[in-house]
Amino acid sequence: MAGVYPVPTTRTSDLLNQTRLLAQLQSDELEILRYQSQISTGRRLAAPSDDAPAALRAQSLQRLLELKAQAQTNLRASQSYLDATDTAVADVATTLSSIRATALGVSDSSSSDAAREAAATEVRRAIEQLVSVGNQNFRGRYLFAGSRTTTVPFSLDGNLVTYHGNEGSISSFVDLALEQATNVSGSEIFGAFSPGVRGTVDLNPILTRDTLLTDLQGGQGITPGSIAISDGTRTSVIDITSAETIGDVADLIAANPPAGRSIIARVTTTGLVLDIDDAGGGNLTVREVGAGTTAAELGILNTLGTGTGPITGRDLDPILRLTTRLADILGARAAAYIDSPGRNNNLILEANQLGAAENGVTLQFVDDGLLQAAPGLNPGNEFATYQASATAARAALALSGFGNNLILTAASTGTSLNDVRIELADAGAIGNAATADYNTVTKTLTLGIDSTGATDVQALLDAIAAEGTFTASYDASDPNDGGFNAAALVQTGDIGVVSGNTGNSGGDANTIFVHIDPGATTANQVIAALTANATISARFTARLDPRDGATIASTGNGFVDLDAGATTAGGSGEPLDLTSGLLVHNGGQAYTLDLSGAVTVEDLLNALNGSPASLAADIDPAGDRIRIRSRLSGADFQIGENGGTTATQLGVRSLTHDTNLADLNHGRGVSTAAGIDFSIQRRDGTVLDIDLDGASTIGDILDLINNRADNQDPATRVVARLAQSGNGIELIDGNATPTATLQVTRSFQSFAAIDLGLVAQGETTTSAASTSPDTITAGDVNPLEVAGVFNSLGRLHDALLANDVPAIERALALLDQDFDRVNAARAEVGARGQSLETLHGRLEDENIQLQGSLSDEIDTDLAEAISNLTARQAALEASLQLTARTFQLSLLDFL
Repeated sequence: MAGVYPVPTTRTSDLLNQTRLLAQLQSDELEILRYQSQISTGRRLAAPSDDAPAALRAQSLQRLLELKAQAQTNLRASQSYLDATDTAVADVATTLSSIRATALGVSDSSSSDAAREAAATEVRRAIEQLVSVGNQNFRGRYLFAGSRTTTVPFSLDGNLVTYHGNEGSISSFVDLALEQATNVSGSEIFGAFSPGVRGTVDLNPILTRDTLLTDLQGGQGITPGSIAISDGTRTSVIDITSAETIGDVADLIAANPPAGRSIIARVTTTGLVLDIDDAGGGNLTVREVGAGTTAAELGILNTLGTGTGPITGRDLDPILRLTTRLADILGARAAAYIDSPGRNNNLILEANQLGAAENGVTLQFVDDGLLQAAPGLNPGNEFATYQASATAARAALALSGFGNNLILTAASTGTSLNDVRIELADAGAIGNAATADYNTVTKTLTLGIDSTGATDVQALLDAIAAEGTFTASYDASDPNDGGFNAAALVQTGDIGVVSGNTGNSGGDANTIFVHIDPGATTANQVIAALTANATISARFTARLDPRDGATIASTGNGFVDLDAGATTAGGSGEPLDLTSGLLVHNGGQAYTLDLSGAVTVEDLLNALNGSPASLAADIDPAGDRIRIRSRLSGADFQIGENGGTTATQLGVRSLTHDTNLADLNHGRGVSTAAGIDFSIQRRDGTVLDIDLDGASTIGDILDLINNRADNQDPATRVVARLAQSGNGIELIDGNATPTATLQVTRSFQSFAAIDLGLVAQGETTTSAASTSPDTITAGDVNPLEVAGVFNSLGRLHDALLANDVPAIERALALLDQDFDRVNAARAEVGARGQSLETLHGRLEDENIQLQGSLSDEIDTDLAEAISNLTARQAALEASLQLTARTFQLSLLDFL
């Protein structure tokens, strides 16, 4: 039926009346049904189409209510975990207080052995009890394992306790965008890690094209923005906000030079290098755009300009990542960039090892055809040579006739006589004689011969030798020349026709010469020549510059330029010693850690963490070094060398030259006396009295011994150093004809020799063993330990059994620190719980408000609905009565 009916202006038809009445009936019935549904369900909206705007608002409110409901669920779970944690922490605090009181009662010298043994037994039970507390599992989750919630946190072996958890936290959303930690790790409560052996060496990873911008400047990153590059006349503004890596930045710069210019933007091992083409002149500058700082942060800000020279950026100092290759830390590899005009022909020559030893090696291209009378090499037959000492320039003269080809060699080595032109001139009627004249301004050697052809080759050799700039000899490279004939004449037809040139044949020390065919030798062929030379390939790797290729297929097929060449630079540091490994002492055991298979930092950390030495190794929060800690409480922990330099290079040796004497022996330091502290008897019988007055570090002690004026003779001196295996001071006396025993004797008034590990406790002298008469190695007197409950209790247990009053007092002092830590952690747990209680009340209030808003949108107003229902029912009754009368009408009603 149509929804719109005409309004009649005259008499209406029966059909129209009936149709309108039926429509009214249907409308009333539908409205009555809708109101009845609203009253029975309490919902104003049965479908979104009933009120689309209200439905959209209701959907938003329903989603928000669901999120709030989930947050309340999370909050209740978090409260339960924190309540369980608070109960456990309270048990820890109670146990520590009880143990401290017991230990105090037997800490004096008058206590009996039985009393101390009983106290030790109580301490042992406390350790077991606290391990049980630390391993509490609540609702399927270990409370004190950090984020390793399915791992048993603590294991007990004797008095040694190992922590298997981590320092991570488990968080949940207790409100929209509000996370709350629901646990406290075992290290926060019990103290489960030793102070980190934090690397003292910046591992200094090199910069690569793939280094993220966020990793630069020690992890501070680069502020996204624009930079302006100018040649002095035209400027290009480059937006680097789309760049993710430093390689992206280099590509954006190279792709957007000032109009009409070209820029090479290269990522070196430390920073960026920008170089503008020389052809257009000008002055290369890099400026900020507006108030930006991007150029400065990239290390290439240069407002004064460098002419057409390069801008060399500063060190961008990237941070260490798990994926960082160990071959890319502790320095940089020397490199040279060989740029030829055009595309597909640029090369990179890079040292295989880190270090400065490969700096200063020059690569030169040499026109092989200039160096021999025979034709030069053909493309594909290129070869390379390395010359450690300076090389003299040389050039060939291919004269007409037979037996007279010459090779001229500069009388001095180096590059000063490169590019010297050799010409034959008419010297007039001089008979069988010749002249030689070298012009230093034009770098030309002019050889004069008889105008009638009377000059023989021997006369020419004599003239060259007499001039002195070059020497000459026969060139046998062309077998068709027939061998040297001193009487062979130099043909007058060669005057002005035959010439030579020394080209790039002379070189300084440490030069790689690559013999090529100019205009025909490609970059790929140069790489093949360099690789084929075993001496060169053992030290360097040659590869194509990937930024120079027009297409993948054409990369390396461009011809190299004869005058292209470069000298390696930028090498620093030294390769990491991965073959020796580390020697770790922990829990009374020695562990040799093999690191030889590690390729990346992650491999290194996995090797440390996966060892049986109970270590926790990670990247230091500063991002530039690694950190190694012990998980084992109740034992001493040391990291030393295993005969190499690995620990020192990584900066993780626990005893170094910089170790303060005051930190030795668990902070007890070194007890010295006025005057002589100990004496060293050398193997020649000389006694060196050592006074430690003024010494504050281990290095100071080594210097006191090594720098003595009476200890400088190489044949008899004793050398003090850190032990090559393990830790401790080591004395070496290599006297080949000894007359006495190497000994260390403590002074009666001083305990310094004992405190330095050079003399054993209770002894006065240490002598070199007969199996190693030239060496005395002191013990490691800088042991580290876990700062925590289990360590303190373990130390206290051992001190009680040993009746060691100073050790008991030290353990009690450690327990006081543990008690403070536990109380601080308990306060943190309580603060979190209180915060959750407050948040819980707020969420309940918000829920009531949201429910009210939702009710306003979708719930039925019963009074209004009942009123509307009553009105509709009355209208329906009226419509039914009118319909009844209308349908009873006939034609007679209108007569």
